[in-house]
Amino acid sequence: MGEDLATWRPVLPRGNGAWIGILVSGRIGVGVAGEGRGSLEGSGFVPMWPFMERGLSECLGEFRDRWDALADGGIASPERLFELTVSSAVESRRPYWMQAAASWLVEMQATSGFDQALVHSLIRRLSASPEMSQQWRQRWRRALEGTEVEHENRSGYPRKPPS
Repeated sequence: MGEDLATWRPVLPRGNGAWIGILVSGRIGVGVAGEGRGSLEGSGFVPMWPFMERGLSECLGEFRDRWDALADGGIASPERLFELTVSSAVESRRPYWMQAAASWLVEMQATSGFDQALVHSLIRRLSASPEMSQQWRQRWRRALEGTEVEHENRSGYPRKPPS
């Protein structure tokens, strides 16, 4: 059963008639213009996945611009919402969405405000995932090796010795 229009506040269009907004419960959710349908948390963040078909910076800009309308929805920031979104896609074991998440993870590595430990953990999972092609797994291993070395150098630790 959907939520009533008087309490459902659509904020950002997602596409195909769906919106991201605030449900009567006060949580961030998904619905259509006239009716909230369910919380993002309750739906495993799947309604956010189509945003991953676009660039992270474009989507992040849109969410940051409208975050004042979503800020009380139970998720701390647009960055945290996107972390939850890519996490759910990686955990889905669906290759298409895992690759979409992978593209965002590349951008997240270079964008402030994201939990870099989480980003690196998700890249490690992708690099070991049997759902990803060998080519993708090798790409993620190389990316992870490069970011770990770069991270160590910035933190003052010496480079890893070659293996």
